[in-house]
Amino acid sequence: MNSNLLQITTIPISIEIKVTNAKYEYPDATERQPKVNVTNTQGGYVMKADPIKVNIDTYQARKSLGYGHMNDGDMMAQKAQEGFSLAFQGTARVASEGNMLARGMSASEIAIQNARAGATVETIMEFLPKEGADITFDGGTLSIDYQMGEQDIDWETMNQLPMEFVPGSVELIVRDRPRVEIEYLGGPIYFPRSADPEYKPPVLDVKG
Repeated sequence: MNSNLLQITTIPISIEIKVTNAKYEYPDATERQPKVNVTNTQGGYVMKADPIKVNIDTYQARKSLGYGHMNDGDMMAQKAQEGFSLAFQGTARVASEGNMLARGMSASEIAIQNARAGATVETIMEFLPKEGADITFDGGTLSIDYQMGEQDIDWETMNQLPMEFVPGSVELIVRDRPRVEIEYLGGPIYFPRSADPEYKPPVLDVKG
């Protein structure tokens, strides 16, 4: 049979103390951050170029042909006229050679006859100048003036930064209240005792 037992537990109070220290701080710290302004000036360059000048002196070429007293325009006009005359003469010679072929002359015989008549390459070369033109160059110039870019950095800082005092605080928080817990550790108590399933009535001695 279980004995009647009681377990008594005392739970004390639980207190949390939260302390916030006093401090100095800058109000609106995000608005008082230093700022920087960057200004960029693009660079560039100025380029000046004078082209090369070509000087052509044809005096010696004209002189070799006997036209030193003429300018280039007059000489070209006269040479053009002589060229036309030579072309007409060549056309007439071609026609004459055609007639010779028609009469039964061979090409070699026609060439020999033309050589005797003075129609040679040397004759044609007489129309070409013996001296070339005198060509000189005046060197050109190229100048580049480069202007470097600039970058200006301007820092904006606050000369006066007022400070604000934030006082400290002490906060008491009760986490658990004090109490007494009583727990019964024994078995069940039946009344009357005959209600106990394990109850056995007393045996009477009838012989006595």
